[in-house]
Amino acid sequence: NSFCTLLGDATMSTVGRFSRRTPKTVKSRRAVKKMEAKVFEDAKKALFLTGLNSSDTINDAMVDLRALMQPHCKKLAKRNDFNPWTGTEHLEFLGFKNDCSLFVFGSHNKKRPNNLVLGRQFDFNVLDMIEFGVIGADRINLSEAAGRNCASAGSRPAMIFEGSEFEAEPFFQRLKNFFLDFFGGSLENEVNLAGVDRAIVISLRSTNGADAVHAPSSDCRGTMPIKEKGNVVVCFRHYGVEQTKAATSVMTSASNIKLVDIGPNFDLEVRRVAWADGPAFKRASRLPKQVLATLKHMHDNVDTDGLGNLRGQLHVGTQQIDSMALRKFKAHKEQKRSKLNSAAANISANAAAAATLEKRRAAKETGELATYDGATLKARKAAAEAVAAESGASKGPARKRHRKGAPDAAEMLGADVDI
Repeated sequence: NSFCTLLGDATMSTVGRFSRRTPKTVKSRRAVKKMEAKVFEDAKKALFLTGLNSSDTINDAMVDLRALMQPHCKKLAKRNDFNPWTGTEHLEFLGFKNDCSLFVFGSHNKKRPNNLVLGRQFDFNVLDMIEFGVIGADRINLSEAAGRNCASAGSRPAMIFEGSEFEAEPFFQRLKNFFLDFFGGSLENEVNLAGVDRAIVISLRSTNGADAVHAPSSDCRGTMPIKEKGNVVVCFRHYGVEQTKAATSVMTSASNIKLVDIGPNFDLEVRRVAWADGPAFKRASRLPKQVLATLKHMHDNVDTDGLGNLRGQLHVGTQQIDSMALRKFKAHKEQKRSKLNSAAANISANAAAAATLEKRRAAKETGELATYDGATLKARKAAAEAVAAESGASKGPARKRHRKGAPDAAEMLGADVDI
């Protein structure tokens, strides 16, 4: 038994908490390879299941929903004796076996008539689940689209959500994310607007149509009664999008398109909701680096290099270096304004003195300066000494100073003489 157990473990491949036998034929290998995890996943497929009891309303609704999700859906004809709210093991196993991460479960009973359960899985574990009651339905009718270029099978629809609740309240934000994941179709990042020929419009109203919309509690599990019932009715409408003859390849305004009501249309009363907790939803929403690099509308200036590494380019604004905590250098310190002013004054005075001396030397070389004899020079010196004696600045005769490079007595007294 132990040898068989070891051999069985060696020949099994594990996905989540389920195991799949190792394929032995070429055909089975190709089938298993398609079910392996990929960086760029394929479009999600929906599994349609029916409970032990059903009704014509539920059967028609499931047929119409299957027509909307073609070709990404699969139906099991066998009736299932289980309830998704009491146990999810059988539901998760069927999703793993058929490689379907979405499911639609229809049932009917006296307590919950015309019951429709929609849900999604991550790693083949139920992530989110919501129960609707079909209180109004219109069958799909393609007679209005006959002869029109709209509502082609398998095309990706435009999802339109009417109401501020889808942007303001957390419950309806998750509901919007759920419908986008369920009816979004293929996972292309770029879509040609000329090929958008279907539109799904989802709006909200209260049960009586007069009160404000109030969300129910989102932690329903097992058979426990619901804490907060709420009064939400989801209005699901499906239209065909036809471009007028005046429209170009790009739809620039609403006047260029025409909506054709082709159904199906549903009024779905929200009965029970079970959202995943925060960590589980965050883990399911995580994207690989290769996928992030392709989403240019979410991450600008992000791409991958030749080795597959994620690279990004950052654009930094003007930096305030004066207020940043950087290493202080003496050369970078800001000097006081008084010191700068005094230094500038000294520089300007020196420049003026140098200009004056240069002017005098030039005049002396050209002979423009007057020539005085010795008597005149002595008279000027005596007059200068007399003025100094009267002012008290000097009591004795001025002593003649001779220094290398210093001006002589004649220059100090202001005499324009030739030495």
